Amino acid sequence: MPSVLFIHENFPAQFGALADTLAKRGWSVVFATQKESVSPKKVHKLSSGVKVVRYERARAPSDNLHPYLRVSESAVLNGQGFARLGLELSKNGFTPDVIMAHSGWGSGSFAKVVWPNAKLIQYLEWWYNFPPPDVNEAEEAKRSKPDWHARTLSRNLPFFLDFQQADLVITPTNFQASQAPDFVQQKLIIQHDGIDCDFFCPSEPGEERFAWDGLPDDAPIVTFATRGMEPMRGFPTFMAAAAQMQKERPDIHIVIAGNPKAHYGPEPATHENWKAKCLSEFSFDEARLHFTGPLPKDRYTQLLRRSDAHVYLTRPFVLSWSLLEAMASATPIVASDVPPVREVANPNEHIRVVPPDEVGALCREIHWLLDHPKQAREMGQRARNEVTAHYDAKAAHDVFEHLMRSQLEDLSAFRNAIMEG
Repeated sequence: MPSVLFIHENFPAQFGALADTLAKRGWSVVFATQKESVSPKKVHKLSSGVKVVRYERARAPSDNLHPYLRVSESAVLNGQGFARLGLELSKNGFTPDVIMAHSGWGSGSFAKVVWPNAKLIQYLEWWYNFPPPDVNEAEEAKRSKPDWHARTLSRNLPFFLDFQQADLVITPTNFQASQAPDFVQQKLIIQHDGIDCDFFCPSEPGEERFAWDGLPDDAPIVTFATRGMEPMRGFPTFMAAAAQMQKERPDIHIVIAGNPKAHYGPEPATHENWKAKCLSEFSFDEARLHFTGPLPKDRYTQLLRRSDAHVYLTRPFVLSWSLLEAMASATPIVASDVPPVREVANPNEHIRVVPPDEVGALCREIHWLLDHPKQAREMGQRARNEVTAHYDAKAAHDVFEHLMRSQLEDLSAFRNAIMEG
């Protein structure tokens, strides 16, 4: 029975569904995480057979450290924290054949210190370049370019630590791969994590519709779903458009799902968070503005199925699963016209697109979806067909398992050579 160790600071994150699949296929699977909801010093066994364990770092990064090195020290502390847990796992008889570690946080950087013969797959989500493609001109003007440049280059140090040991490097999209330097790309395989297209699918006749207090059952709704509310994912632009749309269409309701905390970039200097800032700057009919907070998965998919116009905004950065989940649900979508979006969806065939940060253009495209419901739904169905053809989780998991087994074949040949020697 082959064994695999997943290492990710969060759980289930990108590896959870794949871990479940491999466990159900007979692999011995351990998932190590820093997720606070996972109790330390305890093995949590999931119904799929995956064993989840938590590692902890010994201390926080030093306040006296050079600013360029704080990310690196944090990564080393994460790696040390996992390595200590790994030694305990090894003492208890666990030896992974393959290790798949999310890179950049450092958690898997010393896994091969514990298991030097294991194959290490580096999951590279983002390589930092200068100037960063995800920073707009207004933000760029506020920064000291030499300091910012040096700090940005230093963010890649944990990736180098992982890369020197990696047997294989995986990244989800062509756009993310294009950010990596040539010497990394030579070792890189592009493979998306995959979307559960059986779960994220169009509504069936008679199924329960998304409901919310104060939301009329027959109201047209415009939706926005995000892990965190920040400029990186276009939240202020959406809120400006939502305020304008409420004035222009007195029947629509705006539904926003997600956590008000910013996950990418800082909170605004003048307010607790971007939600508070936007509510203070724009005028809303609050009876038609609904913040649901983070939704359980079943409620989230109900929201996507009911949406008449779903908005996905982003700068050129890591593509969110939420765009592909909305596409798989056949939801009419307006999205930012940026390379990672164009990679997965064709404008006017699968989705409507708008230039980043243009409120007027966003309003016009939302109006178009609401004014052309039949064409919008047809576009949504074409979007679903695109996702099921190229991003379905079942096919993605087959590819990941194939890649892992190909590494095992190399490992088997290595072990046989040692025995014959």
